[in-house]
Amino acid sequence: MPLVQHSRLPTFERLRDGGHEVLTLERATHQDIRELHIGFLNMMPDAALAATERQFIRLVGSCNRIAQFYVYPFSLPGLDRSHGTLEYIEKYYCDFEDLKQQGLDALIITGANVVGPELSEQPFWGPLAEVIE
Repeated sequence: MPLVQHSRLPTFERLRDGGHEVLTLERATHQDIRELHIGFLNMMPDAALAATERQFIRLVGSCNRIAQFYVYPFSLPGLDRSHGTLEYIEKYYCDFEDLKQQGLDALIITGANVVGPELSEQPFWGPLAEVIE
């Protein structure tokens, strides 16, 4: 799937520099191809946040070419983050409230530290359950 650079997320430039096809938003809007809008809830620890983001986007971008892939990385408020990581998220990640309004075709969750058998008891479940209801 061609990746579409619809934000200033540094991963897009890094992938382009590494030889991956990354469409500009302008070029993408002039193609007659299906769009897939995928939310990427990145709850990885600070040290792995950007690397996980790159790995996920690279993997999806290496798939088939049937659709344009728009990825919307986001995090949830209340996760324990360093000041630097919070600044990075504020600058490059999408706002969860905006994504809830826009809607998505799919959601990928990574880095969830699930403790116990009940997903509904996890601290991240409450905000996500609001979207499902």
